[in-house]
Amino acid sequence: MSDTLFTAFLDNSITNATGRFAALLGLSPSKGARSPALWNAAFAAAGADAVMHPFDVSEANLPGLVATLKADPRYIGGSVAVPHKQALVALLDRLEPEAERIGAVNAIYRDGTGLVGANTDGAGALEQLRGMVDDLGGRHALLLGLGGAGLAVAAYLAGNVASLRLADRSLGKAQAFAERLGGNVRGVELPKSSSDLRGVKLIINCTSVGHQDGDQASSLGDNSEPLLDAMPDDTVIYDIIYQPAETELLRQAKVIGLTTLNGLGMNLDQAVIAFEKANPSLLTTDEIRDAMQSAG
Repeated sequence: MSDTLFTAFLDNSITNATGRFAALLGLSPSKGARSPALWNAAFAAAGADAVMHPFDVSEANLPGLVATLKADPRYIGGSVAVPHKQALVALLDRLEPEAERIGAVNAIYRDGTGLVGANTDGAGALEQLRGMVDDLGGRHALLLGLGGAGLAVAAYLAGNVASLRLADRSLGKAQAFAERLGGNVRGVELPKSSSDLRGVKLIINCTSVGHQDGDQASSLGDNSEPLLDAMPDDTVIYDIIYQPAETELLRQAKVIGLTTLNGLGMNLDQAVIAFEKANPSLLTTDEIRDAMQSAG
């Protein structure tokens, strides 16, 4: 099948020279997204005739691209970046149960002639938090931002913390998803004062605020520094952004001595899981992780 069939939908130039290929679908993943380097290190370790490409695709061109990839037997699946994690739900043949519950996908794999959507963001984030916070189950958490990644992290975190507050620019969205998750989850306004954070000892940023180098904004808004300063000393601040390695939120938290973590480890964990789904039995989990870690 000619590459021109899928390249017609892309905003970047791609030439595929391998027997199989994976793709990272996003608005502009060619501008530094990490997944292609991770996947390609794993393909190299396996000696596979395969490669992952970054596919820059607009929302308008997404349906045509997905239909073309579905018809191309060389396409094995891949990953999904902002802002397409929710839009892809309606374009795939089926979803794994967790992705259906979340309402967003960040991974795709082929099942015969069909494409299946999965979500590995939440699993990656939960793995990172479990490795960092000994008393995770006893912590009251606040999650900021309910885009595709935020929905996934919230779904995995619910039930693994003492309580979970969801805050989004749309209070209605936060309340609706909290009701969907049930249990110890509730939707709240974005915090404006320290009283809004009473009891919270874990904050997770899943917004895109701070994603660009030089962005001096914090996901906690203009009152970020006094809000953080009022937090207990053992509070953990987790930002799923990994480019840059230290967002303004993390910088402010580190200055006052709070424990911080960025999204680099989550990005690796979700990539390992997604690679396994698209390439069953190609490498063991440990071999995938070792190869991807070598990519830096």
